[in-house]
Amino acid sequence: MKKVKVFVVCFSALIIFALQLSAQEHGHKHDGRKPFDREAFTAKRNAYITEQVGLTATEASVFIPLDNELLQKKFDVGRECHRLERELKKKDGKTEEEYDKLLKCREEVKEKRDKLDKEYLEKFKKVLSAEQIVKYQSADRAFFDEFVRDRKK
Repeated sequence: MKKVKVFVVCFSALIIFALQLSAQEHGHKHDGRKPFDREAFTAKRNAYITEQVGLTATEASVFIPLDNELLQKKFDVGRECHRLERELKKKDGKTEEEYDKLLKCREEVKEKRDKLDKEYLEKFKKVLSAEQIVKYQSADRAFFDEFVRDRKK
């Protein structure tokens, strides 16, 4: 029981520290927006999900690393498409073939991400109840929507 209390205190301190860092200005701005701070984003997202789902310290200590792993894998899967999209956006005289290549890449990424979602759902079921997983999915969407709104400000 003492170990759980120590974990909760340490985890809470880490989240508070990360939230304080994210509230600070991050140097220069790009197109009127702050540069993306992945660590601050992850810390805020983890805290939000933990709170919204009502995870215990034990559940959070198992679930959050799995969720972060899934998020990283989804990011990695989409990296090539993002590169292609940036290149196409900058290029003059775009061809239909280049657009087709981007569309094919996007479809492949969607399929790979769907496969990852299915794989990790099975892992999540070993840690959380079905109700908690549904709450997690809702919290994840809500956090992302809020994040996008805040970035546009």
